[in-house]
Amino acid sequence: MAKKKLKGKKRKKNQSIGCAPLVLLGALAVLLIVVLIVSLSSCSQEEKAAGDALWDGGWYADELGRIEKDGPLVSGMKAFRRQVGLRPYLSILSGVEPEALDAYAHDQYEALFEDEGHLLVVYDEWGEDKYYLAAQVGPESNLSAEDRQILLDAMEQAYQDRLNTSYAEAFGAGFKAAAKRMQAGKEAGKGSVAPLFILAGVLVLLSGALVYFLHKRAVLTRQQGY
Repeated sequence: MAKKKLKGKKRKKNQSIGCAPLVLLGALAVLLIVVLIVSLSSCSQEEKAAGDALWDGGWYADELGRIEKDGPLVSGMKAFRRQVGLRPYLSILSGVEPEALDAYAHDQYEALFEDEGHLLVVYDEWGEDKYYLAAQVGPESNLSAEDRQILLDAMEQAYQDRLNTSYAEAFGAGFKAAAKRMQAGKEAGKGSVAPLFILAGVLVLLSGALVYFLHKRAVLTRQQGY
C-alpha cells in the first residue's frame, strides 16, 4: 500500500512593517522637545545681581533731595526686579548736558557695578521745567534696546501722570508699568511655541500607537505561524 506523503505546511513569513516609522516619529519628537527647550531658555531674560564688589546694596542715589519717602519707589523697583530679573538703580541729578547723558550713564554704570545684573536709570534735571532720562545696562546684558525704550516710555508716562503726587510714586509706578509691559511681551513670545508643544504631543501619541500596533501584529503573526 503506497504511503501518502504528507506535505508540511509552510510557516507564514513575518509580515511586520518594520520599525523605521517608529524610529522616524521618535526622532521627530525628540527634535521638537530639544527645540522647545532652546526656545524657552532663549525667551528668558532673567539675570541675577550676585555679590558685586562696587555696588553698595542701595536702590537709588538722590543728589537733589527729591525722594522724601522712598516706600513707593522701592516697591516699584522690587516688582521690576522680580518680573524682569534685573535689579534697577535710580540716579537723580542735574547739570549733565542732554547730548552727554548716555555717555554719562555708561560711565556711571561702570563706576557702580561689576556684573550684568543691574539696570541704571538716570534722571537729569536740566534748566527750568526740563528733564531727561537715560537707561544703561552692562555690555553683556540680555535686556534689549526695545525693552529699554519700553522702560523710558513707562517712566515718562508715570512722571506726567498727575495721580502720582511725588517723585517716589512716579518713578515707582514707572518701574511697575515697565515690568508689566516687558512681561506681556515675553508671554506673547512664549505663546508662539504652543503649536510645537501640540505637535510634539501628537508625535508621541502616534509613536505609542505604532508601538502597540507592531506588538499586536507580531503576536498575531506568531499565532498564525504555529
